[in-house]
Amino acid sequence: MRHSVRSPWLKKLVLSLSGKQLANEFEKASHNVRQTQESILKRVIDSCRDTVFGREHGFGKIRSIMDYRRAVPVRDFEGHRAYVERMTKGEDNVLFPGKPLFYNTTSGTASKPKMIPVSQEYFRKAHIKLSRLWLYSCLRDNPRMFNGKNLASAGAAEEGKTDDGTPYGSLSGAVYRNAPSVIKHLYSMPYSVICIKDYRKKYYAMMRCALASDIAYIVVTNPSSLLKFHEVVMDNLQDLIRDIRNGSLREDVASEIPEDERGVILDKFVPDAARANFLEGIANQNGDALRPKHYWLNLVCINTWKQGNCAQILPKLAGYFSESTVIREFGYMASEARGGIVLENDWSSSALSINTYHFEFIEESERNSENPIALLAHELEVGKRYYILITNTSGLYRYDINDIIEVTGFYNQVPLFDFIRKGDGFTSLTGEKLTETQVIEAMERTGRILDVQFEYFTMCCDEKNLCYRLFVEFSNGTPGEKRRIFEEEIDCRLAEINPEYESKRGSGRLPAPVLIELPARSYERVKDTLVACGMVSEGQYKTMYLQRKPQLLAVLEDISRQF
Repeated sequence: MRHSVRSPWLKKLVLSLSGKQLANEFEKASHNVRQTQESILKRVIDSCRDTVFGREHGFGKIRSIMDYRRAVPVRDFEGHRAYVERMTKGEDNVLFPGKPLFYNTTSGTASKPKMIPVSQEYFRKAHIKLSRLWLYSCLRDNPRMFNGKNLASAGAAEEGKTDDGTPYGSLSGAVYRNAPSVIKHLYSMPYSVICIKDYRKKYYAMMRCALASDIAYIVVTNPSSLLKFHEVVMDNLQDLIRDIRNGSLREDVASEIPEDERGVILDKFVPDAARANFLEGIANQNGDALRPKHYWLNLVCINTWKQGNCAQILPKLAGYFSESTVIREFGYMASEARGGIVLENDWSSSALSINTYHFEFIEESERNSENPIALLAHELEVGKRYYILITNTSGLYRYDINDIIEVTGFYNQVPLFDFIRKGDGFTSLTGEKLTETQVIEAMERTGRILDVQFEYFTMCCDEKNLCYRLFVEFSNGTPGEKRRIFEEEIDCRLAEINPEYESKRGSGRLPAPVLIELPARSYERVKDTLVACGMVSEGQYKTMYLQRKPQLLAVLEDISRQF
């Protein structure tokens, strides 16, 4: 008897065979982190000694970590940019042997975006293996997650091409597009849907596919996407039900799919009166209280970020999902690296990806010293916070990703850590050194003291006018008198938390923050505006509760005028 690749048990078997081997490799490496990390660094140095970067930095003479540190200074992306730009013009053997497979794009600190090179070696032997290990660990803890479809948010794998014709786009999209057929059969939507450029129409198409499906697991890096999914459902419910009933896709949305692919995609939609009737029934029964738990009855697992800024979003999901649905920490990942992996449902921390990258760390308090001491993975201590440096097989060398992590424990010898915040999550107009964490804490304290709730907030450091502007969307029903004293109260709480802030305020060197009220659904308005004008990509949007970008300040001021 022939077994279909669509069979859940066959999918589990195929993934388990490769996943278990990867799990065993990680387990073995976890018992000797120092040796594993030395091996990773040696492999990078040996393979790249004849590259432009390798020759310029004397890779042929490097015999130890101390040699490596003397030869290669700590750099952020701007320190790598000149090499990357040579690669985009067609030069090979610059940062690694050969040419990039593609570039992963993300926002940069300068006006130009980052073009993170992705080598064939890294993509096929590192990133894909980590993805399989992660998925295997999810399936091991949640064996029913292959019994239905998945819903995953990703960007287009190809957004354009460099001067030499190499594509650039989203690494998550590349993984989505190139997944093996055993995994593709789990997708609730075809790759063409995630390539729709119009943000609102893309989300409609995604929910047209997902709402028609029995979704068993969801993968989104930012939990704000979960709020957006449901918002799209509620705003377009009748259209979505009509499309599901008729086996269609709303015409204005279908027109966004390239013409040469449109027919094939539309042919995949079949009329489903039973599903449409079910959705109509639960919509009539629940009204405005309709939630994802009503239309996805068999949702087993959600993978999403739960740390850093995302911790502020999770409470908004209360009541959205069944108690049996596991909301699992996605793990530490950035555009440059998947530096941590979560291997069990109940893990709140990530395990360092010690057999994929070479890591160094600088204590948070050492960051701005003249000669900061770099530490290795086996030298970290529980409870301490560090900046993380990454070296990989894809052209990043002692790369300062500007992230602060805190070590929470160990898995065998592997450090477990939480992402705390971006290193640039602080501002200082007069030496107050205000951090994003302090702003969040001050807002939470003020909310408790005044018994006030808010839907969204961000504090902007207005460097032009040398003041802070606090933009707040209060919850419906917040009394006017409490809104009026909120500004004074938040000032007091910041002074409580930050002695330097208190000193600068007391001396008059720093003015009180200015409260500016925002209209309803401002979070979505800010995100939609930034995506629409190309300031951020939809898949990489992250809420910043303290920021200094004039462009975002202008967007917030414009939205506030609608209040």
